Amino acid sequence: MKKIIISLVVIVAVAVVGVGATIALFSDTETSAANIFTAGSIDLKVDHTAQTYNGVDCKTCSVAVQSDTTNTVTGTIGGTDPGPWPHPAVLVSPINSAWTASIPGAQWIWWTNPTPEAEKGIDTTYTFENTFVWMGPISGATLNLATAADNGYVVRLNGNIIGSDPADQNYNLAGQDSYTGFSAAIVQGTNVLEITVTNQLRPVGATWDNPGGLLYRLTIDGDCGDEYFQNHCELWQSTDLTDQTFFSFDDVKPGDYGTNVISLHVSSNDAYACFIVDNKDDQENPAQPLAPELAAGDVNGSGGNPLGNGELSNYLNVFTWADTNSNGVYNTGETALGSGPLSTLTSIMNMDSSNSQFLPTNTTQNIGLAWCAGTLTPNLDNPFSCNGASMGNIAQSDSFTADLTAYAEQVRNNGAFLCSGVTLP
Repeated sequence: MKKIIISLVVIVAVAVVGVGATIALFSDTETSAANIFTAGSIDLKVDHTAQTYNGVDCKTCSVAVQSDTTNTVTGTIGGTDPGPWPHPAVLVSPINSAWTASIPGAQWIWWTNPTPEAEKGIDTTYTFENTFVWMGPISGATLNLATAADNGYVVRLNGNIIGSDPADQNYNLAGQDSYTGFSAAIVQGTNVLEITVTNQLRPVGATWDNPGGLLYRLTIDGDCGDEYFQNHCELWQSTDLTDQTFFSFDDVKPGDYGTNVISLHVSSNDAYACFIVDNKDDQENPAQPLAPELAAGDVNGSGGNPLGNGELSNYLNVFTWADTNSNGVYNTGETALGSGPLSTLTSIMNMDSSNSQFLPTNTTQNIGLAWCAGTLTPNLDNPFSCNGASMGNIAQSDSFTADLTAYAEQVRNNGAFLCSGVTLP
């Protein structure tokens, strides 16, 4: 009986093998290829568009741009420059003896040096470009442009023609030109100066040299007025912060005050934002308090600011808000974002879960900042009030320095974020 059972098992096994070898099953395959998880990013940019100090506006005192190797060649008509464009202009040396034009600070430039022989018997036109930033006033600014070229030229500022001369001897002292009175052509921010120069052909049979060249200098005077403040303020466009400073005052008195308009831009993801005050350093200057400070109760090493020996940061009060119209005034409907003395604030501006404020991606958020050496009072729809009486003699000669760090952190999956909890790397 046992042998029969074993035989049946063998037969079944063979049958299974036979079925697998003779029957094809229907099938279908669908593939989702190249699935990717990419980590998101946040790129925060900061600009400083306006500043006041005791009611005086920050202005750019002066800007000068001239023909040198900071200019770029952006294209040609009829020339042999193969590109790619833009590429840097080059200095022309030696200078042709016929080029007697004189513009201090400027240097003769062309697309190459020397001018190729193949271009000397044909008309060639080259365009040169210089980009510069002007953050000063437009009304009241004085602009002067001096130009010389071999040969004719057209000058455009932000696309507006501000000067031209088709003559063939603009390269000599008698032929060089000057222009003024075109302040309406500049803008606050990035400006583009474009000069197109045509080097006229050398007649058939002539053997004299026929170089091309451009010489120019543009100066802008912002009519600064208050010289002290102009040497202690700085404005800039959207950038990654490096060595820029929002404040640089070395003679603060009780009752001094100021405002700043700072813009934040974040790309790729919505982000909370903070202005963290870090590396605070109060100094007594000198180490022993002065007689008026001692009379006011200043005791070196005790009773003063716990962050250091000086007391100045106790009396530097700030107020920040969402300055939607970027006018430096706290207006109705704008959100307050922080206030208090610099001695105790961790972040002077809070766009976080406490007020449901954040930076939407690819937008500009203007932040207003007011400060006062004394008691600061926001006046809705009116300028701020600053009363220096609360400062007193205890802060005489003291100094305060600190880092002001713009910090951004994602909104998504981060509903409890607070600027007060940020620890900088």
